[in-house]
Amino acid sequence: MESAPSFPGAGAEKPMDTFVSSQFDDFLRFSRLKLLQISPRGELVSLRPRNGDFLGWHSENRRQFNFTDHFLQPNHMTLKLFLKLLEDKEYVDEYFLWKTAGGNLSLPLPCFFRLVRTPKKEQNILVFVRDGEQASRVQVPVSEKRWLYQARYLPGLIHNINGPLGTVMGRIELMQYKHPELRELDELVRVGYRLQAILDNVSFKISQEKSDRPTEVNFNRFLREELTFLNCDLFFKHQVEKVSEFGENIPQFRARYVSLSNAFAECYQFIRQFVDEQKEYVFILKSFLAGNQVGYTIDFLGEFLLEGAQGAQLPVALEGDYLELARSRVPGLDTYYLCLCMADHDAILSLNCQPNQIRVRYEFPLPMNSIQP
Repeated sequence: MESAPSFPGAGAEKPMDTFVSSQFDDFLRFSRLKLLQISPRGELVSLRPRNGDFLGWHSENRRQFNFTDHFLQPNHMTLKLFLKLLEDKEYVDEYFLWKTAGGNLSLPLPCFFRLVRTPKKEQNILVFVRDGEQASRVQVPVSEKRWLYQARYLPGLIHNINGPLGTVMGRIELMQYKHPELRELDELVRVGYRLQAILDNVSFKISQEKSDRPTEVNFNRFLREELTFLNCDLFFKHQVEKVSEFGENIPQFRARYVSLSNAFAECYQFIRQFVDEQKEYVFILKSFLAGNQVGYTIDFLGEFLLEGAQGAQLPVALEGDYLELARSRVPGLDTYYLCLCMADHDAILSLNCQPNQIRVRYEFPLPMNSIQP
């Protein structure tokens, strides 16, 4: 018969001494948990289930793992501060970030930490953590799947519309040149240009978001395009007065466009659930450059519902960097995904939602090579 699993504390507490090793590993796989044992020197002593993988770490490369580099630094902590948390409580149950074996930042993962003593009387860190591979799979509600399949073919749809529209516009402009007395053609040309502008907006957004790597971003254009795109929401188009004020001298910089746009969209979708579609609102969007910080503010004014469609309730106050958001839970706001977008450029978000005003402030430091001397 197999012996009981040798993990920290088993010799003293024996919390699972009825499990043989293989059964314990089966339990971890079933619950999609990993069990890490970390020494006081920051070494990854063991990883369960056996032959398992956690964010690229496994039995063959675990000696390259360093608790300071791959856990403490991503969470802006020191070992002393982390151990102080464990002294104040018997355990720590929070969301934390990790660095993968490839050096990338993980999603915020739910972790259970506890200090335990091994049979050799050495105090080790024991952590149960949700399987990183499973957590990285964004769960989409069944009711939303159809939108993903429709969106997949939007680039082709835009291409198919642009071709015939260009032909029609060319013919109308030719007729307008030959028959200037036909004033009705002027309106057709204006409508045609408006259609082309709408398609250009959607095409620009899709082409920019397709790239998963940093590209050169014109920040004010990014905001203009996002503001224009919101008109696809008919409530926003017809019931909301738009006011924009874009700051000057904001240099172009390299960033992941999709992270910027998705953070913007996530905040809008959150505040969207509080609107009464029978009422009118004012949406004020401003960009700014302050020192080496660039960002935008949104002031959404009007009479908001106290309870959102997804269970959120006003007032709501949230502020911090991506680490703070990783540990925050607000109904109706996907802080789990939002913090990933923010982590790409070390952003800070301030969200203050009151019954008559919702304010969003989003800012982050410019890359050093973008700052003018």
